Amino acid sequence: MSAEIGTGRSVAPDLQVEDPVRMEPLVTAAEALAVFQRKLPDSVAEARAVHHPFWWAALDVRTRGLFRRSSAGAGQRMDVLVNAVSGRGMIADFTPRGASAGPEEWSSLIGEQAGPLPSRGEAERTARSLARAKVVKTVKLGMGIEITLAAGLRGVLKPNWIVTGGNAKHSATILVDGLDGSHYIVRVDKTGQS
Repeated sequence: MSAEIGTGRSVAPDLQVEDPVRMEPLVTAAEALAVFQRKLPDSVAEARAVHHPFWWAALDVRTRGLFRRSSAGAGQRMDVLVNAVSGRGMIADFTPRGASAGPEEWSSLIGEQAGPLPSRGEAERTARSLARAKVVKTVKLGMGIEITLAAGLRGVLKPNWIVTGGNAKHSATILVDGLDGSHYIVRVDKTGQS
């Protein structure tokens, strides 16, 4: 059974989550505006808080020598976030924390997207692959790697700022990451004046 959302597009059961985590931004609106104004001096702009859906995989990663009798080995916990729209993953240097969001909020953000979305299984494969790639760089020849999902995949609503504004020459929209302040220029247009 699929959930109906406000846009009329239904969200397949494989893409639904029960208890997503809504993270609060660490970057303030004023800091997001400062990023915009560094890129477009003498501008007037406004910042709007938005959240983007990610899958969160908490993985237990263990290595062990193939020639040891004991299966116990060195282990670590890895948190991997996989973009629920693009399917791109990243190893997080934090464990997502925040308030519980309703499943409707997740479904509405997923349902706004056009085109195919990565499935829960694809997100898990991406997370495991990233964890394996990171660990392979540090293991010695003859070591085995075991990756297990510590808990089921969860949904995470990651904070961002959409900053829109302009100056006498240009108007622009910039996406500012709500966790680290990195930014992506969405659009820049010349205004009618020169």
